[in-house]
Amino acid sequence: MALAGHEESHNPKQAAIAAISRAQIDLERAVTEIDMLPAIDVHAVALAAHALNNFLTVSGGVVALLLPLLRHHPDHQVTVWLEGLTHANDLMSHTVSQLMNNSVGVEMTLRLEDVELPRLVERACAYYRRAAEAKGIELNFSARGDLRPVRTDRVVAAAILDNLLSNAVKYSPRDRRIWVELRGERDGVVCSVRDEGPGLTSDEQTRLFRPGIRLGATPSGGEPSSGYGLAIAKSFVDRLGGELTCASTPGRGTTFSFWLPTVPPRPS
Repeated sequence: MALAGHEESHNPKQAAIAAISRAQIDLERAVTEIDMLPAIDVHAVALAAHALNNFLTVSGGVVALLLPLLRHHPDHQVTVWLEGLTHANDLMSHTVSQLMNNSVGVEMTLRLEDVELPRLVERACAYYRRAAEAKGIELNFSARGDLRPVRTDRVVAAAILDNLLSNAVKYSPRDRRIWVELRGERDGVVCSVRDEGPGLTSDEQTRLFRPGIRLGATPSGGEPSSGYGLAIAKSFVDRLGGELTCASTPGRGTTFSFWLPTVPPRPS
């Protein structure tokens, strides 16, 4: 046997045939393993990417609000850290946007706490007011009455609002207005975002929350649109035990409203 092996090692043709045979076996094994892998759902990838993009927008907005407040902090390293976070956030957002453009379910663990929605919404409006003003859009915020804290996940709630505010600014023509309002309703709080955009037909409203659906309207400033934002918002609101609704008339704008309870959502 040793002699036979020695002869094979000195015979290039036999060695090549043996190598090809081994490669064929390895290839067949690899193909079998690939067949056993679960199928990749591109919609799930894109939906998850959009969710990540919302969370990154929330974290980026917090850093953007902190930078001017802490720019003159006695410890210069604080500014350096915040600028580093901004850069890292931008890099992650760019990577996630590539996933969104090339590709349903977003797994997450909720961190429930008592959240004062007026403060959260006011900060979100402050962040989006700059983008709105760049298009000549007036963004107004108001809160009606004494609102109880909602029992929710602060970051997920902010991501829902990010989707709705982003769409309102994105699809509103120049020199229009957006109203964001909070009010108490049914042992909870409703947040509504109303714009003066192109509005939605009844047919479009039936398809609003389907992943990857792009409706007839186009962003007024050429902003990108993935078609996953409202599906993400609906998924998040459902996870929080709330409700997301839409009221719209073509040519007369759209109002998106989400309701969150003041009691913890029941486990599904």
